[in-house]
Amino acid sequence: MAMKETAMQRIREAPSAPGRETFIPPTLLPICCTCGLIRDDTRFSPGRELWITQRTYRKTHGMNPADLALSHTYCPTCFRKVEETMRQDFKEREPMP
Repeated sequence: MAMKETAMQRIREAPSAPGRETFIPPTLLPICCTCGLIRDDTRFSPGRELWITQRTYRKTHGMNPADLALSHTYCPTCFRKVEETMRQDFKEREPMP
């Protein structure tokens, strides 16, 4: 009985969705390990951001991201910064002829 109650607590109606759509939170929530933006895979409609703040996630889904299991990754902006830093580091480490 406890598992059923837990599952029902995790399923809720999305407040911003048209009609009465059901929102089921992801098993793992992808979050940028550098800036903390969350990849919101439920927002594939045109004109909507794929990477949103934790505040926006709480507002649109009615759930605190801290209550979900997080999977750390990089948003595109932070990935480019890390990639450039690594390039510079490898360049500095190359043996001089």
